[in-house]
Amino acid sequence: MIKLYRLVLLICLWLCIQTHPALACRYNVRETGFVDLGIEPYYLFGYVSKDTPPEITSTFRQVSYAGLMDSSVRVEIIDTNQQKDHPAMKYLDSLPIRTFPSAVLVSPDGQSLLVPVTKPGRPFKETLWSALDDILSSPKREEIVQQVSKTYGVVLLIEGVDAEENKKAKVAASGAIERVSMQMEMMPKPIAHPPVLIVIDSESLAREKILLWSLGLDAEKVNKTYAAVLYGRARWMGPLFEGEEISENNLLSVLFVIGADCECGFDYRWLQGTMLPVRWDEKAQARVAESLGFDPENPMIKMEMSRIIGRGYSSYPGVPFGYQEFVVESVNEPVQILPVQDQNTASPASAAVAPVSEEAVLAESEPVLQKPLFLIAGLAVLIIAVGLFIVFRAARRNL
Repeated sequence: MIKLYRLVLLICLWLCIQTHPALACRYNVRETGFVDLGIEPYYLFGYVSKDTPPEITSTFRQVSYAGLMDSSVRVEIIDTNQQKDHPAMKYLDSLPIRTFPSAVLVSPDGQSLLVPVTKPGRPFKETLWSALDDILSSPKREEIVQQVSKTYGVVLLIEGVDAEENKKAKVAASGAIERVSMQMEMMPKPIAHPPVLIVIDSESLAREKILLWSLGLDAEKVNKTYAAVLYGRARWMGPLFEGEEISENNLLSVLFVIGADCECGFDYRWLQGTMLPVRWDEKAQARVAESLGFDPENPMIKMEMSRIIGRGYSSYPGVPFGYQEFVVESVNEPVQILPVQDQNTASPASAAVAPVSEEAVLAESEPVLQKPLFLIAGLAVLIIAVGLFIVFRAARRNL
């Protein structure tokens, strides 16, 4: 009989443990942004011809692979005489390429950029290394990598020619950052530092040519004010806001998503965003691992993130492995979205995010806030189980 009582007690204890389930995803959106699952990288296509010396071709291949190893850019060397049917041959017709070796950088969004890899009077290896460094590095991109690895995220503001418009955009960005900072403690997962504002002024445009190009802008033609939200592994989330679209509410619509639970129902095709062309070396990875408390390059972490993102893909009927594109309806109120036809070739970063309020994000924390209630319930079950055990023991002794 005593064994039966002990069995009942063990079952009650097991039920007590089960009343404290992991109701929330163990990651937030920011944390998933540090995991590189190889989603739509950039490509550097190098072109050589039959007249290109073999040592130049060999140098092109070896230096490019080495120089782009720790980045979101993949490289492929194409022989224009032997690979005439290669899909990347179309860029030879659209860009002023007359000599070889030559190179073209292609973004996940589809735009292409001619990258000079040779200069008269200078060794090819030297000019190639310089070109690769320009592709991956610039003052503002280095600052972005530093900030996203330890903070909530970055609001990138690109100044235009209108000083008043620039001022309004800065006020809106600062206001959005302040509101996020006030709510961070109540979000599903703790984030140590609030978002930061990084500004590209008119004097920095030329040095940030690649960065601006990756956002769909021409450094020589920037005359309006633009804003973008970056997070995780230098990922661009949401739309590129322009002019009057740069409002506190519109920026918050994107920023609050970063702090949300990773299983909050968003389409991960655009949630993962387009990574900027940056160098993400071991130092950056170490900073992130220390900040997060886990290594996002761990194969088990990647597997779990892949599973989560896989569920995100299937969350939208009709686009199981794609995404939905949205357009901004109003710029004076919080971002409103209208679904557009599926675009399998468009950029996830070009999609505006669904409206997300402070209440919506804080609602994600409800499962976490409910944990004390489940703990109390578990203790109650334990007390009842112990009480029943004592009663049964007393009854048995009386018998």
